[in-house]
Formats: sequence, C-alpha cells, structure tokens
Amino acid sequence: MNSDTIWENIGKKLAGESNSTEETTVHDWINSTDENKKVFDRLQQIWQYNPHSIKPDSGIYNKFQHRKNQFGKRKIVSPFVFYALRISAVLFFLVSTALIFKTLKSSVSGDVVYQEISVPKGSRSSFNLPDGTKVWLANNSKIKYPSKFSGKTRELEIEGEAYFEVTHNEKMPFIVNIGENRIKVLGTTFSVTAYPDDNTVRADLVKGKIQFDISNGAGSYNSYLLKPSYSLVLDKTSGKLYESRVPDGFYDYWEKGIYEFRNETLENLAFKIDRIFNTQIVFVDEEVKTKRFSGTISIDDNIFTFIEAVKSTSVEPIEYHYEKNKLYIKYKN
Repeated sequence: MNSDTIWENIGKKLAGESNSTEETTVHDWINSTDENKKVFDRLQQIWQYNPHSIKPDSGIYNKFQHRKNQFGKRKIVSPFVFYALRISAVLFFLVSTALIFKTLKSSVSGDVVYQEISVPKGSRSSFNLPDGTKVWLANNSKIKYPSKFSGKTRELEIEGEAYFEVTHNEKMPFIVNIGENRIKVLGTTFSVTAYPDDNTVRADLVKGKIQFDISNGAGSYNSYLLKPSYSLVLDKTSGKLYESRVPDGFYDYWEKGIYEFRNETLENLAFKIDRIFNTQIVFVDEEVKTKRFSGTISIDDNIFTFIEAVKSTSVEPIEYHYEKNKLYIKYKN
C-alpha cells in the first residue's frame, strides 16, 4: 500500500471516520515498526488536544501570545484558533513524516550515480554531502548531487533555497549550479536562493569567499567576488546586480527557523507564506495586498498563528477563511 493511502487512513482514524478495513490497515502499520508507533502516538496527542482546556499560563498559549506580540497589540485567542492550530499541526506533521518516503531519488548518468532530495512546501531538511559539507534545504527546494565527488570539482545543482557549510578542499572547488549561472567556493558558509519562478537569484555570504558567475549567453561567465556579510542579487529580467549587507535576521532564519520582516507588504509576504506553510493567500479585496507589517514568522508556527497576528494588528478590520490550502482574505463587511 502506498504512503498516500496510509496517511489518508490515519487521518480517518484520528477523526473517528475509518471503517474496519482502514482500521486494520492503520493497526498493521503502527505495529510494523517502533518508529511508526511513535509517529502515531504523537499525532494522536496533537489531535486529542482540547482547546477548551487551555489556561492563560500554559505553554502553547504563551507561545501564541509571544508570536502575536511581535506584530503588536494583544488580543484574546479564540477556541477556534486553537482548534485550527491543532489541525494545521497534524497536517504539517503528516507532510513532514511523509517526506521520508517521497523525497530521495537516485539516477544514473554514465558511470555516476546521482542523488536528488526534494523538500515540499511547509518543510525543510538538513543533511551531509559525500564530502562532509553540511546542507540545510529550505521548503519547496530541490538539490541534485553525485553519490561520490570525483574529478577536479565538487558540483551539484539546486532549485530553491539552501544554506551550505562547505568542507574546505583547496584542490577540489565546490560549485553550485543554478540554471545557467553558478557559484564557486573553496571552503565557506553561504546561502543561495534560486527558485525557478522568482525574478531574482540571491547569494548571501557569511564567511569565506565566493565567486558568483553570471552566464553571458556565449558559453562563458562574467564573474563577481562577494565579501563576507554581503548579499548579491541578480535580477533575471534586466541582468542587473545589486549588492547589499546580509539582512538582519539572516542567522535566525537558518539556525532557528525564524524569518524576520520589516514594513513588508502582505502581497510580498504571501510568497514566503506559501513556501513555509504550503498555503496560498488569495486576496478577495485587492487593496489588502498593500497593507504593510513588521514582525517574524517561525516555521514551527502555522498559517493560523500568522493570520491571527495580522488580523489583530490591522488598522482596518479584516476577516479570512481557510479552504483546501488556500487562505482567503478580505476587509470585514
């Protein structure tokens, strides 16, 4: 039985809607390994969470208030929100656990075996490459690399967003291919943001030295060196490059999973929200897009934590409803 069916049956069991066949399937899955039992026990704890039993001094209440206060004024949290948080947590846990079954692929090209790891929206992963390089792969991202580095370079391909702590090897440069462009390093710490549907490609250098090679379309590159604590952004439409300091909160995002934003429009935040929480924001009223907010988003939170914070700090009252991974926002009538 495929993993999708297993998770569907688990969802039905938790909701009390499974038939005898589905019950048996889940029972067999739980008892097949100790890890499966731990997963189900954790899901059951989340599902059985009772919003009416929440006390003002409880851990989950304090966490919600802390996240919300980073947007502004305090507001009482309704039982519905806690229920929504519970559902979202279960869905996130299911997706993250299913990642084990779905994201690792192998392929062969000539004599080289390649590994491909994909991380869906709402998840992230960390792992080591064959040379010991540490990689953090962000949501909705993909990396492809050889199972063993050989030859004169260590090359890989990436789509999306990743953070690297590269193992130093002076004789074998580390190369990250991003479509037609690439980044070359010897040993350093840096991040790359290169989603295919974005208009920009970005490199952020923490320490060491990297060379950003921009394809000139003639089979060669225009090369740019990046200094530590600086970012380089390529506008794919105009071909222009922009250099700036590494943004505040950069380390918190990779080390703690916290994304900081300042005076950012809700329209711009919607792209980040979609990738972090696998939820598309639909603006029923176009004017809502232009509303600006400052605060932080934690990947350990969920879409309801975020939108309640936005709702409670908005000058003009807004309302929303959630349906099939889409969050519809409009001004309150």
